[in-house]
Amino acid sequence: MKFVASSSAPLLISVGLSNLSPSLAFNCRRTSAIIKRFTSTKRYYAATMMTRSDSSSTSLLSSSNNTNNNSNEETVPSPSLTYTPISSISPLITEARTSYATHFTHPYQFRLAQLDGIERLIRDNYSALSKTINLDLGQGSMYAEAFELTGMLGRISYAKSNLRQWMATQSVPTPFPVNLNMPVQSQLTPYPRGVALIISPWNLPITLTLTPLLEAIAAGNVCVLKMSEKCVHTTSLLTELLSSGKYLDQRVVKVVNGEAEEATELLRHRFDVVSYTGGEMVGRIVNEATAKHLTPTLLELGGKNPVFVTKNADIACAAMRIAWGKVTGNAGQLCISPDYCLVEASVKEEFVEALCKAMDEFYPVSSYSGNNGDDGNRGDVGKMISVEHAERVVSMVDSTCNVIYGGKHHDTKERFVAPTIVEATADSTVMKDEIFGPILAIVTVPDLDSAIEYVQSNFSSKGKHPLNLYLFTKSKKEQQQIMNAIPSGTCAVNDVIKHSANYYVPFGGIGTSGLGAYYGKFGFDFFSHYRGSLLVKNHSTSKLDPAVWMQFPPYNDKKIFAFRSLSNLPLIFGPLKRIAPVAKVLLPVALGGLLFWAGIMVERLKYFG
Repeated sequence: MKFVASSSAPLLISVGLSNLSPSLAFNCRRTSAIIKRFTSTKRYYAATMMTRSDSSSTSLLSSSNNTNNNSNEETVPSPSLTYTPISSISPLITEARTSYATHFTHPYQFRLAQLDGIERLIRDNYSALSKTINLDLGQGSMYAEAFELTGMLGRISYAKSNLRQWMATQSVPTPFPVNLNMPVQSQLTPYPRGVALIISPWNLPITLTLTPLLEAIAAGNVCVLKMSEKCVHTTSLLTELLSSGKYLDQRVVKVVNGEAEEATELLRHRFDVVSYTGGEMVGRIVNEATAKHLTPTLLELGGKNPVFVTKNADIACAAMRIAWGKVTGNAGQLCISPDYCLVEASVKEEFVEALCKAMDEFYPVSSYSGNNGDDGNRGDVGKMISVEHAERVVSMVDSTCNVIYGGKHHDTKERFVAPTIVEATADSTVMKDEIFGPILAIVTVPDLDSAIEYVQSNFSSKGKHPLNLYLFTKSKKEQQQIMNAIPSGTCAVNDVIKHSANYYVPFGGIGTSGLGAYYGKFGFDFFSHYRGSLLVKNHSTSKLDPAVWMQFPPYNDKKIFAFRSLSNLPLIFGPLKRIAPVAKVLLPVALGGLLFWAGIMVERLKYFG
């Protein structure tokens, strides 16, 4: 069976799946008909065509005339993506589960070798990966360097450096009455969850694919990976590299490519842990599917991220950083992108002037021609992922808002949307949904209290908490006021988006912006099951042993009194912990003084004896 589909597969799982009701999404017999309906109504853009085939995959490495499999040359990106046959998905999952059952992923050295392999994958194919980002997203080399490749190398290095410590068994306290049969020891050990399903998006196709994959492998899991088919070049290249056996053990990662039908088939199966990054609508479908199996699920979604600009902000600094984060950040196609600004009226004119100045300086109209994808060092604005998405973003700028910057030079057929700034109200179209494009909305408010009330009444009260909260102010009082009033997944003060690259802190949403968190140790923890163990070394059965006497029947008032008395010991000795630091200093001094006094007394006895 063959048919032609575009390279712009649906957001994460697919456009088709994201528009299915939950009841339809998991009905495999109807999925084919639904896909045909979407295809016939031109839901897919035709920028780059790809051929779907149920035959065996065509190797990127072997198909390139310029690539030698036995050399260190980089692979040449391919414009095609072969979909996984539906019939092979169930055997693939069975194979993954059978492989995991051998526990080959458990040893430290094996896990470390896989992390080394991911690092080599990036270093060996640095230019090729950068090129695929340019082809799929219209982004230049600097974007690929800063947002995708360099950051991933840092994450890998951090995981490698800490992997042994993360895997180590920890000894933890054993309270009464658990410690009745002393000596005992309590331990906490991280074990792999098993077979992980990872569904990654198109907007950061390298970072948001390799980050959860890295952490799942570090935790000792076998992974089934579903990447977005919208980024056809990047997905094709990563599929070949991850499946080649050159960088990773082929038992560790199983790649499934496809659209709604393949994703639906995947979600019919039970996994031990699932990670999904994408939109709220599809996230709900994924969560419903995994709930049937009670599978732990990480949902990294999104939402409308507010930016508070108060009268105490450094206006020039705020304008520059917001403009950069909105446009350079993949032309607004990031879940962490600033969505709208709440600006106090007293500084609104100054802020708008500074913002327009920053836009002109960073992204002049003359640079728009560099976004045609021909020059890998240009593309400072980048392109939309599809013609359809470009048309959606442009259509949000309608009569319900007032354009104060840009609004022209769009070329939706080439997937290009020019940076635009609009004045909006709560009723504006741009304020109804996440913009996900280089359009920045400005909402003017009388004061900070009004700005907080705006977010609370329109979003927070409905559980629509932002993934990221941004605030620009020099006042620590205002910073605390905003952070206390507005729940969010993460927060940045006087900056935007860069905080999400910090793998020392967790990254995750709250409410409709996500469920759970990962990054670094937090990702390792999510993909691990921490099993508590009690090791009892007392094998006594004698009734002369107080523990045996107290634990086993028959019970009487004496045993109850003894049990209650021992239970109260923590209440007595607990306060002593507060003076422990002082005691560590005073006890040696007191002991030394006691020994000194005893020595004097001995000498006196000798003298007078």
